[in-house]
Amino acid sequence: MVEPKKPNLQAILVMDSRKTSLAVRQQNFTGAWSQLYKAGDFYLDLSLKPDTHKAYLQGYIVADPSLLSSIQGTTLLHNDQTQLSTPIGRIGSFRLEVPATGAYRLEIALPDQVIRLDSIEI
Repeated sequence: MVEPKKPNLQAILVMDSRKTSLAVRQQNFTGAWSQLYKAGDFYLDLSLKPDTHKAYLQGYIVADPSLLSSIQGTTLLHNDQTQLSTPIGRIGSFRLEVPATGAYRLEIALPDQVIRLDSIEI
């Protein structure tokens, strides 16, 4: 039996806050930032936390409390050189260690749909 294809939701950027300190400008990663996206009934709160030679992309899926039970699935961050995946935690959160700067695509596979961000600059 063939599993039906899940509908794709293109996430729309709602807010982007770039904050760069002098201490991290000399590093591989340009600085910390936060972004908020809307996709259907969900919001996606993303933040980048740089460290000395790597960065962490953290995300939280925010939804109406009645939808919280359906927030489970996996997260895939990828580009031509890198593919990273992690499960979504019980409270709709995930964290990925990103090894290099560049443009990435993010896909969040939920039980009934896939949230897509076609370009995230890290």
